[in-house]
Amino acid sequence: MRAIQIERTGDSREMKLADLPIPEPGPGDVLIRVACAGVNPADWKCREGRLGAFLRYTFPFVIGFDVAGVVVSTGGDDNRFPPGTRVFAQTDVGAGKWGSYAEFVAVRHDSIVRIPDDMSFAEAAATPTPALAAWTALFDDANLQPGQNVLIHGGAGAVGAFAIQLAKQAGAKVCVTCAGQNQEYVEMLGADCAVDYQTANIPDAVRAWAPEGVDVVIDAVGAQTLPNALDMLASGGILVSIMTLDAGDAERLSVIAKEAEKRNLRTALTYSRMPSGERLARIAELVANGRLRASRIETMRLDEAARALDLVQSGKAKTKIVLHVADVGD
Repeated sequence: MRAIQIERTGDSREMKLADLPIPEPGPGDVLIRVACAGVNPADWKCREGRLGAFLRYTFPFVIGFDVAGVVVSTGGDDNRFPPGTRVFAQTDVGAGKWGSYAEFVAVRHDSIVRIPDDMSFAEAAATPTPALAAWTALFDDANLQPGQNVLIHGGAGAVGAFAIQLAKQAGAKVCVTCAGQNQEYVEMLGADCAVDYQTANIPDAVRAWAPEGVDVVIDAVGAQTLPNALDMLASGGILVSIMTLDAGDAERLSVIAKEAEKRNLRTALTYSRMPSGERLARIAELVANGRLRASRIETMRLDEAARALDLVQSGKAKTKIVLHVADVGD
């Protein structure tokens, strides 16, 4: 099969198009013919070895957290996903297995979900990791309640776009930060307030919108771009940071957590929990009911994977990037 492999961790120069054997699905696994693979910041961090504390790399290694395609076969007697079923999932790359930058990938069955009828493979591949990160941040970590005020830092990104919609579905009021050219987009997704981070003083704008402070801050950007996050929280509020693995994150968040405790505030560092099939199925139901939509998408070829990750890593990607791997019928 065609796949993007790395022989060692490093920058995008380590990514090579290669011919690798098709994975054998083990007991409880489903073999998927890949139509599209989502491109996430976690992918370049995986390529660079930043996930070494969480997984063991066996080279050659195939990266890629998100996949959409059709079922080819299953390992064992599980028949919940017969051949030809359109499915999407987070792969088992986080457990050290090959990921989705390939024509085939084997994924554990409890991470797999049927794609809603009106959802394309590209939209499906763009969904798992960012949607699950938003879900986990809002509901598992922040315990979001109806009527609460939420600030989403980075509202026009993939995680932010899902967070806006999920928060509104939960009955919250939502303010986001974004570039001025994205204001119309985030308002279309449901944001009640949009702060242009390029021109406005974010704390002042948020306090004008919520004078008593917000109940939840979701930092989907990181990299120390929201240094006054605690100042914008109401008493008892929580700052939830999406795990970025940037240098100094752990130390910085430790300092913030100690300061938050002094102020009767809380902090959390969030990431997608595995297996993720149950939560992804709930997200798929919202998509099927027309209550949730994928973020904006740009499609690139599999052999453009290195350039795609460079765009994501540099912050120059204007939309969510998805790799088109093969035509499998949509």
